[in-house]
Amino acid sequence: MERTVLHADIDAFFASIEQQRDPRLRGKPVIVGAGVIASCSYEARAFGLKAGMALSEAKRLCPQAVIIAGHAQVYRCFAERIFERCRALSPDVETYLDEAYLELTGTERVHGDFLAAAASLRAAIQEETGLTVTCGIGPNRMLAKLAGKTVKPDGLARVFAHEAEAFLVDRPIEQLAGVGHAHGRTLRSMNVRTIGELRAFPVAALEALFGAPGRLLFERCRGRDTAPVVAREIPVTISRETSFHRDTGDPGQVEGMLEYLVGRACRATRELGLTARTVSVRLRYSDGESAEQSRTLRSPSAVDPILLALAFEVLQRLFTRRVSLHAVGVTLSGFVRDTAEQGALFDEPEAGRRAALCDALDRVRDSYGHGAVVSGRALNLTDSIEHDRYGFVLRTSSLTK
Repeated sequence: MERTVLHADIDAFFASIEQQRDPRLRGKPVIVGAGVIASCSYEARAFGLKAGMALSEAKRLCPQAVIIAGHAQVYRCFAERIFERCRALSPDVETYLDEAYLELTGTERVHGDFLAAAASLRAAIQEETGLTVTCGIGPNRMLAKLAGKTVKPDGLARVFAHEAEAFLVDRPIEQLAGVGHAHGRTLRSMNVRTIGELRAFPVAALEALFGAPGRLLFERCRGRDTAPVVAREIPVTISRETSFHRDTGDPGQVEGMLEYLVGRACRATRELGLTARTVSVRLRYSDGESAEQSRTLRSPSAVDPILLALAFEVLQRLFTRRVSLHAVGVTLSGFVRDTAEQGALFDEPEAGRRAALCDALDRVRDSYGHGAVVSGRALNLTDSIEHDRYGFVLRTSSLTK
């Protein structure tokens, strides 16, 4: 039985959602982001725009572009609706921000023709959300994703195992999974321009050049990828991060933003019925330098005041340079199911009150939006950052999990 993996990629994710929400934007070059492009429509890409480009450069290349700050919570809702459709097709679905891998191996009797099943999935998603999804099908994750890249946007393609060599051999080396900008420059400096040309290197040479990833490149350039599709019930991390609208050294702004981000991460943790052991805080300074530290709790928690106190402790130890900050982020990890803290409620009245407060705030925000309640140091942001029912409209906000 040949393994079969489907890769589903939401086309121009953020920008397409904005065009769907406001029909006046359809057919126009749309940018979502602040400071840099987080996502842009295909109409904008025709002018050379791409994710990560500074908005100043984007405006120069495409003065008529419509720029939208974006709403992270709206995008997350669209993504979850699409991923639910994917889960109806496969029991094993691994999701990311705007893409998903579906393990289809062994489901032939259920779906029959996989191309027809993928076509039905794409049609259902478009009917339900108005968004287009490109699907690639292959004998492993890498080939499935590459197959989709050949037909973006709004396409469908399949590569079989016996076609892998011919499919890969003439592709640019940068399209190989694991070859980023740095590795790509190194290989091109050695006159390796295509995936096929990389096959001339023995595994020992690639390991000497790139370390352990060199062995993966040796396998992948031959079309081999054994990475499984893993549907994680418990995420490895939950992160919330953003860059400031203007670089700042104001402790009130920094602490307010950190409190807001911790609150968003804690709410996401509680929604999954989890508690976290470890809190990490990341800082990126205006001169490009970064710093990160972590602390671990003795008992896991998902209560805002407990994790926030730990985050502030890390911030105090971390924010020591006399340089303004460009970005701040928080990551929760070391998750366990929410059992330990619930048991502690009977022994610690204060813990019970904190948990009850978080539960009450969650209910209010579920009904009226996260922006319905702003508290603590996050109030320092209300005069300087726009907010709506979804919360503060952040600059380059994170949707990672």
